[in-house]
Amino acid sequence: MMKRVFFVGVTAVSLLICLFLTSNQTMAQDVTPTPDRLAAPPTVPAPTQADEGAQLYWLHCQPCHGDRGQGLTDAPDDDWRAQYPMEDQFCWNSGCHGARPYEDGFTIPRKVPALIGEETLSQFSTAADVYQYIRALMPRQVPGTLADEEYLAIVAFLSRAHDAWDGETVTAVSAATIILNPPQPALAEPIPPPLATAVPSEAAPVATGTVSWLLVGGALLFLLLLGGVLWRKQTR
Repeated sequence: MMKRVFFVGVTAVSLLICLFLTSNQTMAQDVTPTPDRLAAPPTVPAPTQADEGAQLYWLHCQPCHGDRGQGLTDAPDDDWRAQYPMEDQFCWNSGCHGARPYEDGFTIPRKVPALIGEETLSQFSTAADVYQYIRALMPRQVPGTLADEEYLAIVAFLSRAHDAWDGETVTAVSAATIILNPPQPALAEPIPPPLATAVPSEAAPVATGTVSWLLVGGALLFLLLLGGVLWRKQTR
């Protein structure tokens, strides 16, 4: 009897242990780890120029322009700024990146433009325009300090994000053939209406009947005057 009770007890405890372990494994599988959006993008075995540009974008551009190229603002609900630790979310209020930075600091704009998505990079017609711009002015804290190959890799990454990259290596020359925003056709200027030409109006013809009556009246008046003069001479 005691052996049977012991065997049942051991079996029950074993079942409970198995059930506990199985439930923990299920819970562990259901938990989805939160991705670290500040982390570097994953590497690939044979990186393309755009893949290398993704790494360079993460290193030099992402801190201000966002992990998805969404830009950065000082709005309270800004998605990208919320990814930083609380002490780094309001750089504008610090002495390093505010309106009057320290000697080795730099001012961060309160609105950093988005680079990826609809209606972004709208001021650039081709990838060459982007290349010339970032080569001269970026990164903001140390502009012009990257190698040309690095700038071109970032251009390839942005071109791929805009579905404009064909996979070929982007050079300073070929970048001009990558169209980011097709030029808008010029609106045809309206043709002005022709100037109205003044047509001289013809003098209204004098009615024939009126001329006849004037002649008759003048002749009668002349005869009356002539008769009066002759009558006065005879009466003298």
